Amino acid sequence: MSYLDYYRLQEQPFSISVDNRFYYDNQQHADALVRLFYAASERKGLAILVGDVGTGKTTLARRLLDQLDETQFESALLIIIHTAITSQWLLKKISTQLGVEHPADDTPTVLSQLSGRLMELFDQGKKAVVLIDEAQMLNSREVMEEFRGILNMEVDGQKLITFVLFGLPALDSTLAL
Repeated sequence: MSYLDYYRLQEQPFSISVDNRFYYDNQQHADALVRLFYAASERKGLAILVGDVGTGKTTLARRLLDQLDETQFESALLIIIHTAITSQWLLKKISTQLGVEHPADDTPTVLSQLSGRLMELFDQGKKAVVLIDEAQMLNSREVMEEFRGILNMEVDGQKLITFVLFGLPALDSTLAL
């Protein structure tokens, strides 16, 4: 007899993949979600959530993505799966996720395309938000410089894009780059 049968369970109670149906809204997670949503809503440019393995970072990233109403936000969730990410790949991926069709192969043109798309969204009254999970893997100075450059895109003192980075404590070292 399996433990599912023994305990009369309908499905596996513990999984390594995220399932928002089992989200437990404790005070610490609720506070983090409110702060991250505020950063996205107010076009703060950059918000960071750092935590150890198993503390719910990925779950919060998905919860935040679900809370970003499509009528007000153009949002995307990128999950970084290896450290070999280049700034060119990241720039093209962000551009594609935010609706740039056929991003160019050279950085200046992609930046121009992204800037144009961010202006379109701004003119539509929408806020661009990119959530990046496992952000500690973006551990190159070149990638961090790309973020810095993109965050310089502003209109009337308002950031045109907000990045919300989720990562392990090593993210602090990555940001120091």
